[in-house]
Amino acid sequence: TAAPQDVFIFYYAGHGVVADQGKGDFYIVPTDVTQLYGADEQLATRGLSSRELQELSQSIPAQKQLFILDACQSAGALTGLSQRGAAEEKAIAQLARSTGTHWLTASGSQQFATEFTDLGHGAFTYTLLNGLQGKADTGDGRVTVNELKAYLESTVPEVTAKYKGTAQYPASYGYGQDFPITLP
Repeated sequence: TAAPQDVFIFYYAGHGVVADQGKGDFYIVPTDVTQLYGADEQLATRGLSSRELQELSQSIPAQKQLFILDACQSAGALTGLSQRGAAEEKAIAQLARSTGTHWLTASGSQQFATEFTDLGHGAFTYTLLNGLQGKADTGDGRVTVNELKAYLESTVPEVTAKYKGTAQYPASYGYGQDFPITLP
């Protein structure tokens, strides 16, 4: 039911995996998938691939879209986005004046997304919530996608290094205009 003037936000926190031993599509893994690794057929029939998610994105009329994935190997969802042809890039550039589609992911395509009991969430979601509550704001009373992206990229590695001893690095991809996702 989204209209062109709406902002569409998709948020997923759960299991994610890149199929075919890290060489295939990224999948959002629902609870009825009983084996994450070595069961690519099960992922293909029951999971939601990044390719399907990207196709669904194209069918949503909202001209401002934000996809947030807090899952292991979630940067694998960005692979197809960055491999466009010249004609598609030109069409996107023309639309970019009034639209924007952005993807924020919790971890690299070969990296796990960590959770900590002390935080009550995964490190990415914990940082995301703090950013949305104003910590990502650069002073104008609102949080934009690019402000949130910068906050996540600098803070998630600090949080994970503190609680785990090893940094987790979020990844992102976006095209088009930045837009606010919180307002004063």
